[in-house]
Amino acid sequence: MKQAVLGCALLFFPGSALAQDAPPGLPPAPAEFVAFFATYCLEKFPDDAALVLAASESKLVALTQEQTQLFLRNDPGQGWLIQGESGRYILTDELPPNHACAVRHAVHTPFSVTPLKDLAGKFVAAKGHRLVDGEALQTPMGEGIVTAVSSQNEVDEKGVPTGEAFTLAVVSYPPQPLADGTKSEPFWEIRFVRRISRTAA
Repeated sequence: MKQAVLGCALLFFPGSALAQDAPPGLPPAPAEFVAFFATYCLEKFPDDAALVLAASESKLVALTQEQTQLFLRNDPGQGWLIQGESGRYILTDELPPNHACAVRHAVHTPFSVTPLKDLAGKFVAAKGHRLVDGEALQTPMGEGIVTAVSSQNEVDEKGVPTGEAFTLAVVSYPPQPLADGTKSEPFWEIRFVRRISRTAA
């Protein structure tokens, strides 16, 4: 039963979290993770109507309001399940005042997050902007679960913050005891977020 609950957490974990860059030698983030984020969170967001339309045209499975609130808590928004080749992904569109688009993925093997960071860097560079490192936190959550969060803030050509930021997050879950006396595999939930804290003038 506990393993089933943890498995559910792979898709419906509500807290913020983020892992550091993976050690050398690990595989890169799945190409489809990068593609999903680019398609929905860069090409469509922050146009919420365009994002909803794209999700509908792609025949994504809409989450119920109760499921969506597991991620957004009390904030308004919507979410979808994406079935990818490497597993399931969760796409959420958090509506203002906390305007954010996020893609989540859970895996049993950690991977390098460099492709996701590179995607964000190229996106802002195309506007003549750049990313600067922001807050980074790592927090034990009990029972061996560890969360880490780090953000990069977008600044314009003069170094002035634009109000946009990218956050990369991972929750790491250690092996858990099972009813038969064995232990489950460890797993990680990775989340990449584009957030807009204000509308540029």
